Amino acid sequence: MKIEKNILTVSEAACVLSCSTHVIYHLIHTNALGAYKDAKGHPWRIPESCIKDYVATRMSNTVSLN
Repeated sequence: MKIEKNILTVSEAACVLSCSTHVIYHLIHTNALGAYKDAKGHPWRIPESCIKDYVATRMSNTVSLN
């Protein structure tokens, strides 16, 4: 997976993970995907590292099920 930005919006994260923005919000609110809002309360921002961690976690869960 190649991500061109260090910080992604919810829409960009949904595109990278091939899911809907609703799923991204769910992942954020259940702490499955790291994200933050700045002090001014701007929209959620998702660091590239959090996307990679989420994917790695999903991959390890898939491998352990087999």
